[in-house]
Amino acid sequence: MRPSTTRAGRRPESQAVLHIDSGIPLALRQGTEVMSMRVALGVCAVTAVLVSFGSGEWPVELAAAGSTIRVASGGNLQDALNAAQPGDTILLQAGATYSGNFVLPVKSGASYITIQTDIAATGALAPGVRLSPAAAASLARIKSPNTTPALKTQASSHHWRLQLLQFGPNATGFGDIIEIGDGSSAQNSLSIVPYSFVLDRLYVYGDPLMGQKRGIAINAKDVTVTNSTIRDIKAVGQDSQALGAYNGPGPFWIENNYLEASGENFMLGGADPSITDLIPGNVTFRRNYVTKPVSWRNPILATPANVAVSGGSSGSLPAGTFSYQVVARRAAGPSSIAQSTPSPAKTVAVRQSGQVKITWSAVSTASEYRVYRTGGGANVYWTVTQPTFIDSGVWPGTAGTVAAGGTVWTVKNLFELKNAHDLVIEQNVFENNWKEAQAGYAIVFTVRNSGGACTWCTIQNVEFRNNIVRHVASAVNILGYDDPSRPSVQATNLNFRDNLFYDVDSKWGGQGFFFQLGDAPKNVIVDHNTIDHTGGILVSVYGGTSTAPRQIVGFQYTNNLSRHGSYGVMGTNLAYGLGSITAYFPAVTFRRNLLSGGSASRYPPDNFFSPDFDTLFANRAVGDYRLLPGGPFANAGTDGRDLGAEMGTVLALISSGPPPPLPTIPTAVRGLHFRR
Repeated sequence: MRPSTTRAGRRPESQAVLHIDSGIPLALRQGTEVMSMRVALGVCAVTAVLVSFGSGEWPVELAAAGSTIRVASGGNLQDALNAAQPGDTILLQAGATYSGNFVLPVKSGASYITIQTDIAATGALAPGVRLSPAAAASLARIKSPNTTPALKTQASSHHWRLQLLQFGPNATGFGDIIEIGDGSSAQNSLSIVPYSFVLDRLYVYGDPLMGQKRGIAINAKDVTVTNSTIRDIKAVGQDSQALGAYNGPGPFWIENNYLEASGENFMLGGADPSITDLIPGNVTFRRNYVTKPVSWRNPILATPANVAVSGGSSGSLPAGTFSYQVVARRAAGPSSIAQSTPSPAKTVAVRQSGQVKITWSAVSTASEYRVYRTGGGANVYWTVTQPTFIDSGVWPGTAGTVAAGGTVWTVKNLFELKNAHDLVIEQNVFENNWKEAQAGYAIVFTVRNSGGACTWCTIQNVEFRNNIVRHVASAVNILGYDDPSRPSVQATNLNFRDNLFYDVDSKWGGQGFFFQLGDAPKNVIVDHNTIDHTGGILVSVYGGTSTAPRQIVGFQYTNNLSRHGSYGVMGTNLAYGLGSITAYFPAVTFRRNLLSGGSASRYPPDNFFSPDFDTLFANRAVGDYRLLPGGPFANAGTDGRDLGAEMGTVLALISSGPPPPLPTIPTAVRGLHFRR
C-alpha cells in the first residue's frame, strides 16, 4: 500500500489506502468511483471511503497497487487515468461511450495499469480469442469528438494495458484513432519514447463512409497488439494503415489480429524518423488475417439509376438536342469528395424554346448530385441535393465535362516495409490486393528514404515463412536501394520459405508476377514455395542497364513449385532464362525448381519442367495445394523434402488454436538497433 494524497496535495503521515471493488448502488455513484479501505497504521479498524473524481470537493485518493477504479457512464476517464498507479485496473461501464482525447500519463514503477470494460472475459471475450465486431458490441467505447486521437501517450509513459474495449472513428476519419508514441519531430530521442504497452482484444474501426487514416500508430518501444480487429481503415488520395510505425524502435509483437486497410494494412517506415539512426525492428508478425474487402474495388458511390428526361414547353432553353448524365457525390474523408461513375447519357430534343426535366433514383449515402449537359454549344453542370432537376435555360450552369471513372478507395499493398530490421512474419493469411494506386503487389519490401533525411534507412534480416498469399495482382516486390537522390542502406538477408502463393492473377488488374527484384538487394533466398500465378513472368529483375546490370549478390532460388509462364526469369531488355540469370545473379544457386512448361535449355541444370502443374495437387480448385502422394516431386528437394511448401505444416500452423504465451524479451535488447 502507498500513502494517500488529497487534492490539495497533503499526504497523511499515518494512513494508507487500499482500493477494492464495491457493490454501492449506481444511484450513489458520481463519475469515477473508488471504494477504499483506510487502514490506520497499527489499528485493526477499517473505514470505507467513496471517491468520485471531478464531483465537487471530495478528496481524491490515489489507489494502492492492485486497486480497482470504476468509471461509470458520464464519468471522468482522464481523472481516473491521472489517479491510477502501477498495478491498478480501471473498469469502464459495459456499453458506455467515453468521448474525449485521453492521454496515458507517465507513472513510476514497472507494473501495468489495465484499462478494460467491466465485463466477464469469457466465451467470445476470453483471452486468446480474436475479438469479433459482434462480440465487441457490448464493450465500452472510447471515441474522439474531433480529429485528434481518442487515446494517445505522454512522452516517456509506460506500462499500460488496454483490453476489451471499442475505439470508434475520429471526426471525418482524420489522423490516428490510437496513438502510442509520437510520430512528430517532438519525439526526437530514445529517452522520451513511450514503452511497454499491451493492446489486447480491441475493436478499432473507421467510419464506414468517411474511412480513417490510421487505426493504431505504434511509434514506441515494446508494443504488443493481439487478438484484435481493426477495420474500415480506408482513405481517398492518401495512404491508410491499420497498424503502422516509423518513429518507434520496437520490439513489436503482432499476433492473431484481423487487419483491414486500403493503403497498407501493416507498414513500417514511410516517413523519416525524427530519432537519428532509428530503424523499427525486432518484430514478430504471426497468425494475422490481413485483407481488404473486395467491395472496395467498386466505386464508393453507386451510379445513379433510372435516369429519365422529358421536354416541356415552358422555359427559355433554346431549341436543340441535349444530352444529360448524372453523377452522385459525397465527402469521403477530411478533404476528399467521392463521385460515382456517370449514368448513361439520356438525350432529348427541344423543338422550340422550353425546358427539360431530369429525374433519377436517389443513391444511398449521396449528399449531392451533378447533372451534366452537353449540347447547345456548351458543356455545363449543375449541383443539386435532390434527385430531380429542371433545366429551364434560366441557370447557366458551370462549365465542365463529366469524368468517366468513379472514385475508389486508395489501394496499395497488404504488408509493406520501408525501414525495418529483424522480422519474423509467419502463419498469416494475406489476401485481396489489386492494382489501383500501385501495381498491386501484396508484399512489398522496398527501402525508402522517404523525406531525404533517413540515409540509414534499410530493410534487413526478414524471415517470411509458412504464410498464405492469395487473390492478388502480383505477389512480392523487393527494392535494394532507394533512388540515388535519396540515399539509403542496402536491403539484405530477406528469406521466403515454405509459403503458398495462389490466385496471383492479372484478373486483379496487375501483371500476375510472383517476384520482382530491383536495384541490388543482397542475400535473397526463395526456398520451398508453392506458386500458382498466371503472369508471363515468374521472377522479374531490373536495375542498371542491359550491358551493365546492377547485380544481386547471394540470390538463391531452390525447391520451388510453379508455372514458368511465357518468360520465367527475365531481366529488363535481356533474354529470359540464362541470359537474365547470368547477367543479374552472380554465383547464383538455382536448383531443384519446377518451372512447369519452361525449357531446360534456358536454365541451369538440375531443375524440372514438367508441363502438368495443374494435376500435381490434392484439390487445386479449392486451394488445397498438397502434393498428391507418390508424385514425381516427392522427396525431390535439395534437402530431401518434397518440392514446394510443406503444406501440412502451413495449414496446421495457420489454423492452430490460441497463441502461446508471449515470450519475455530481455531488457538489454528491447528495440535498440542502430546502423552499423
